[in-house]
Amino acid sequence: MTEYLLGKIEDFPEGKGRAFRAGTRTVAVFRTKDKIFAIANRCIHKGASLCDGDISENGTVVRCPWHNWPFRLDSGEHCLDPNEKIRTYDVRLEGDQVILCA
Repeated sequence: MTEYLLGKIEDFPEGKGRAFRAGTRTVAVFRTKDKIFAIANRCIHKGASLCDGDISENGTVVRCPWHNWPFRLDSGEHCLDPNEKIRTYDVRLEGDQVILCA
């Protein structure tokens, strides 16, 4: 697994997503309720960038900006069909630095 330094925690606005390249992947990273989540940036439905989606359900769900498909940030599961899932990635803080493991 490769680690990627994404920036400082203050570079991640609360309730917003940002896209990052991690090797050949693009990962959407969100800060909500002072937690950091990382998921695949591509919606499994039609390929929209999830980093542009809205956060809902008290900071636990991102909604696809094109068709409003809801995915849990912690597990990647589609909220209405748990058989549909997007990939999640480990992310951690080292001091004030956000580190992605992909």
